[in-house]
Amino acid sequence: MPEAYKPQVIDHLVRPRHAGRLEEPSGMGESGDAACGDVATFSVLITENRVEEARYEVFGCAACVAAGSALAELVNGRTLLDAARVSKADVEGALGGPLPEGKGHALTLVLDALHKAFEDHWSRTAGAGLLDGYANRGEIGAAGVVAAMSGGVDSAVTALLLKEAGHDVAAVTFRLHDGEKGSRSCCSPDTVLFARDTAHRMGLPHFTLNLKELFDKRVMRDFVDSYEKGRTPNPCVSCNAHVKFHAAAFLADRIGFRQVATGHYARVAEGPSLARPVDESKDQTYVLWPIPKELLARAVFPLGDYRKTEVRRIAEDRGLAVAYTPESQDICFVPDGDYRRFVRKTVSAEPGEVVDREGAVLGRHAGVVDFTVGQRRGIGVSAPTPLYVTEVRPKSKQVVVGRRRDLEVREVLVRDLNWFLPPEEASAVQVRYNGGPVACEVEGDGEGGWIAHLQEPVMAVAAGQSAVFYTADGGRVVGGGVVALGGE
Repeated sequence: MPEAYKPQVIDHLVRPRHAGRLEEPSGMGESGDAACGDVATFSVLITENRVEEARYEVFGCAACVAAGSALAELVNGRTLLDAARVSKADVEGALGGPLPEGKGHALTLVLDALHKAFEDHWSRTAGAGLLDGYANRGEIGAAGVVAAMSGGVDSAVTALLLKEAGHDVAAVTFRLHDGEKGSRSCCSPDTVLFARDTAHRMGLPHFTLNLKELFDKRVMRDFVDSYEKGRTPNPCVSCNAHVKFHAAAFLADRIGFRQVATGHYARVAEGPSLARPVDESKDQTYVLWPIPKELLARAVFPLGDYRKTEVRRIAEDRGLAVAYTPESQDICFVPDGDYRRFVRKTVSAEPGEVVDREGAVLGRHAGVVDFTVGQRRGIGVSAPTPLYVTEVRPKSKQVVVGRRRDLEVREVLVRDLNWFLPPEEASAVQVRYNGGPVACEVEGDGEGGWIAHLQEPVMAVAAGQSAVFYTADGGRVVGGGVVALGGE
């Protein structure tokens, strides 16, 4: 045994605590790689949010075995929240101090196995509930906030501000897809570990929810289907509509907390309704319109009162490692930004014709999934004046092109609406994330949809985009919906 190991390490090797595996656990988790020589498994029995029993099995070096024993001893009999708060520093302390050089991975390994067991517990608890949509099915607690933590500076500062304001805070990271290791994706494997470590350094309990199936069903499939049908989707909108807030509410209900928080730049106003943030350059109300009103009533957006520069400064002043992390990418599940390649992995695109507005054939294309309304580059035909995609017709496999003025619209049909305020308060509409609101008047179409009559034309409005309505002063969201074609 190397002399560098502390007596506490030796003690855990000679007298292991809670070794073995539960036969009927509430959750099981494994971390490591047999090829590398270290594998840790935790099984837990959880009753009424208490870790009644936790057992470990570790195959690998002495440091990993001792760390598994120390962690099992630390969490046995504790509340689930206290167990989820146990950090690498706590395990290190139980082992008498820093491990020998090159052995620090043992702490990450065993903690990851334990947290995967908790993750499995939540998956078993949720069952198919999250897939079917979740909202306030449990008893809402009297206090406490579940803060979604993606691994970036915004979500970290959100959790920190809530803690400093005196709230009981539990952090949660969503495992949404198999993000590439080391990528900037908000839910890559590395980011889950980073978010957990960030939460623990703040003294917060941290959980992970496996939402891969839900995300695939509600976001990724919708993304691919939309392009196949000639529409332009916004996956962030779909994620907010069906995944993040529902999952955070699920966890809050299970641990007895009342509110949910994210790092979005927005505010909750009376109604409840959405209101624009102080930093209008970071305004994210456009992608939040689908949040069900009953969930918005439980939501808090601490960053709504701050500017991005202030958020970075807070992270720097508090010594958070996330202070200098780059902005996350636009589409988290398309790491290289090539959404066409991503769609083509699933869709068998068929070639078709590029035609003008009169139907004259100007050329050929390799598949309608490669085109969106307003597109100018990559059309594949030449003309004396610039051509833009004005329409995508999946059924006939045609891509219609025209001049820039052919993209102008003065009426927008909107369906699948979610209203926070009475529709008659809608005085302006915004049809793309980076666009601005345009004055309008709205009226029902008699079939559940609404028509926005624009006071000035808007360019390149595509089916599938979000249309978000604002009050006359532009400060509050009245409601939002999905842009539809006239015949839909």
